[in-house]
Amino acid sequence: MALQLINLDVVVDYIEVDAARVPYTFSVKLVDRTYTFTIKYNDECGFYTTDLYDLNGNVLAFGEIIRYARPLFNVVEDERFPISVIIPLSISSDGVSEVTKENFGRDVKLYIYDRKVN
Repeated sequence: MALQLINLDVVVDYIEVDAARVPYTFSVKLVDRTYTFTIKYNDECGFYTTDLYDLNGNVLAFGEIIRYARPLFNVVEDERFPISVIIPLSISSDGVSEVTKENFGRDVKLYIYDRKVN
């Protein structure tokens, strides 16, 4: 079974992140459910993380590192997680290869792609 994660001919939505407010918590409706995200920054190691909660406040993921071009929550196959694929990317700036304080929420956004199963 192959997954088609990105179709570059399609306009995609993204989850708005205000990096200036980190750490902070917000809710987002994705396809079928509402989820709560908490975005944090690890000053010691220099990276962002996210926690994911369901509508009832149950922890689904804690401390997931936000890595450039790597889908969030990708290692979990569980019906409680978002159906959509969420990928930190910059589709407006060339040469971006990591999530930094300077680009997160500006150039690098959490893009939402439909999960395609072939």
